[in-house]
Amino acid sequence: MLRTTTLNELLGEQLLEHNESNNELNQISINELNGKGVGLYFATYSSSACRNFTPKLAAYYKGFNSNDEIEEKLEIVYISYDKDQATFNEHFKKMPWKALPFSDRDRAKTLHDKFHVKDIPTLTMLSSIREVFDFDGKRLFRSRKSRDDEYVWDGIICHQCYMSPIIGSRHGCIEKEECYVDLCETCLPKTKHEHPIIEYLIPKRQYSFEQLFKTVSHLLRPNSEEKIETKTIWENGVKCIGFYFSSHWWEPCRVFTPKLIEVYKEAQANSLPFRIVLVSSDYDKQSFHEYRSKMPWSAIPLGSSHLLHTYFQSCYIPRFYVVSSDGKVLSRRGVDDVTRKGIEALKTWIQEETVAPRTADEFEWDDVSCNGCSMNPIIGQRYRCSTCDNHDLCSTCEKKGHEHPLELVPQPTEDED
Repeated sequence: MLRTTTLNELLGEQLLEHNESNNELNQISINELNGKGVGLYFATYSSSACRNFTPKLAAYYKGFNSNDEIEEKLEIVYISYDKDQATFNEHFKKMPWKALPFSDRDRAKTLHDKFHVKDIPTLTMLSSIREVFDFDGKRLFRSRKSRDDEYVWDGIICHQCYMSPIIGSRHGCIEKEECYVDLCETCLPKTKHEHPIIEYLIPKRQYSFEQLFKTVSHLLRPNSEEKIETKTIWENGVKCIGFYFSSHWWEPCRVFTPKLIEVYKEAQANSLPFRIVLVSSDYDKQSFHEYRSKMPWSAIPLGSSHLLHTYFQSCYIPRFYVVSSDGKVLSRRGVDDVTRKGIEALKTWIQEETVAPRTADEFEWDDVSCNGCSMNPIIGQRYRCSTCDNHDLCSTCEKKGHEHPLELVPQPTEDED
C-alpha cells in the first residue's frame, strides 16, 4: 500500500454535495469523510466510457452504503475533467456522492499527477487511514467464477461492463497504436467500435497455422519489402513453424540470431519442412528492416503481431516458440534448445517430438544472478530467501548457509516461459 496524506491536504477544507432535492449544491466540511473509505473518481462527461461507468458505480455505491453489515462506509469524491462549470454541473447531477469544486483546477491537476492517472474513468481507492489500496477501483466489479475450461484473463477488464478479470472469450481492438479496448463475450454484440474487433487466441490451447496468423494480412519476403501471402509459410508439407520474437536493440537477440541463421540455412540445405517467421519488437520500420535484412526467413509486418504476443504470453526476448502443423506448441524454450542441440533440435521437432530439457544441474535461470558469488545466470539448482527481497543463491552458496531459511525454486516446466 502507498501511504498518502491527510484528506485536508489532498482535497482542501470544503467539498460539494447535492441537497435533498438535488437542485442545489451545498458546501460540506471535509471532516464529514472521516472514518470512511474514500474513492477518488476521475472522469468527464465528454467520455462515453465515463458516461457508461458512472451509473454502474452509482448503483454499487448506493448498495454498499445501504448494507448495515458493513461498518466502514464508502465515500466517493468526483475529480472533474469537464470542460466548463456548466458541463460539470450537468454531469454531477447524476452522481450521489461528493465532488471537488470545479473551480479548484490546480488541486485537480495535483491529484491527477499524484495518483498517476493515465486514462479515465479512474477510481483510486483510499482506506480510512488514507493508504492507497487500489489504484484501479474499477476492480470493484469482480468477475463471476469460471465454468468448466473457461480461461481467466488475469488483469484484463471489460471496458463496457467492467468485468474484472474477463472470463471466457476475450475480444479486442487490433489497432493497438490508436486505441485500446477489451470486451467480454456478453458485451461484444452490444458494442459499436470504430476499428475491427477480433477474438483473442486463448493461451496454451491448440490452433491451426491459419488461426494463428488470422490477423496477419501478409508476410514480408526475406531481405525485401515485397508482400507475400501468409499461407505460403505453411504450404508444401511444412511440419513446424518457429515464431522468433526478437529485436535489434537487445544484445541477447543479436547474439542468438547468427546461431539461428546458421541452423536454419543448414535445415534448408537438407530440405527440412521447417519454417521460421520473425515477430519483431523493434520500435521503427528502419530498425526493423535493417535487422531482418540478415535473416533468411519471412517476417510479420511491424505492428501486426499483438495477437501472437498475447497467445504466447511473450514478455521477454529473444524467444523462439515452435508449433507443429496440428497446433501443438513443441517448445517454448526454443532459444535454449537450438543453442544446445543445433540442427538436431529442428530434426526432433519435425518428428512432432520435444527436445529433452536440461537436467537440474544444467538448467540456466535466465536473468537471475546469485547474490552470493554473482554467477549470472545461475546454473543448476536455485535457492531463494523469502525473507530477503529478491535474494537468490546458487547451490554452492546455499551450502555456505544464510541467515534465513532458504527454499529450493522448482525448475520451470516446458509450459512455463
